[in-house]
Amino acid sequence: MGTSFDAVVLAGGRARRLGGASKPEVAVGGRALVDHVLDATTGAGRTVLVAPDRLVRPGVVTVLEDPPDGGPAAGLAAGLTALGPDGAPLVLVLACDVPLASRVVPALLEAATKAPDGARLVDEDGRAQHLLAVYTRAALDQAVARHGGPTGVRGLPVRALLDGLRLTDVTDLEGGGLDADTWDDVRRLDAQLGAAAPVAGSDGPGQRPAAPAARGRHHEERPMSEDPRRAPGADLPVWTSALAVALGVDPSLVDVVDVLDVAGEVAHQVARPAAPLSLFVAGIAVGAAGGSPEAVADVLARVRAAAAAWGADGPTA
Repeated sequence: MGTSFDAVVLAGGRARRLGGASKPEVAVGGRALVDHVLDATTGAGRTVLVAPDRLVRPGVVTVLEDPPDGGPAAGLAAGLTALGPDGAPLVLVLACDVPLASRVVPALLEAATKAPDGARLVDEDGRAQHLLAVYTRAALDQAVARHGGPTGVRGLPVRALLDGLRLTDVTDLEGGGLDADTWDDVRRLDAQLGAAAPVAGSDGPGQRPAAPAARGRHHEERPMSEDPRRAPGADLPVWTSALAVALGVDPSLVDVVDVLDVAGEVAHQVARPAAPLSLFVAGIAVGAAGGSPEAVADVLARVRAAAAAWGADGPTA
């Protein structure tokens, strides 16, 4: 019988170094970061995802600290509460931005069974990763209680919350702690996971599954309910970030809502087919202007103005 454990995945924070993008939904290797991380919880008795409702996944309890944005310590406390008082003796704690975590979880679980309060991953320079670790449930409950319970840990650094725990350090020899902290990190992870292990049903080692036979311009695809990348409210951001990474573009430059608003105005003022054509031209213009956030804002504003003028006066050239 394997080690009995529960899992808490923290995905409720703000990705400031990613320009405010929804980090859990950023795609690497064709899947959202959070889905890679949830894979690493396989075998857990219970898994809690601390995240907004839009990230709900089948079979996973989803909660968020109240009020939101309380920091990872508050998120962890909320996750422990959601696990209930009668959970497993060990708790796997993962941040949402470590898509290779499954490489090191077995070693952490093994080490945690032999340590007083748990085991944490450390990189080769000795830096500890408190959000890629396995703790005893008792140690976590006591740590939260020492700081005044779930409300008392709001804004508290995780390092401070866990200070004093007797932990075994597990050196990361497998690269499982590589995180998606910046867009350069995202690109590196995307390259690794894009050429990762074979997918079930693939044509050979490291190969992607063959595409279904084309039928005219249409092809079969999985129903939306079976593909987490197409979950309501998540498919467009995930697709956009995946495409941006694939094309070498900083995804933080793409404000999905703003771009869709511009597309809608063009479709209304000019014609529906003009929307994708206009945004294609806008993309070329942004690139020619240097690709800065200022260039994006300027070009989109000019597209809006051109569409409004066309709608009012008709073609001018």
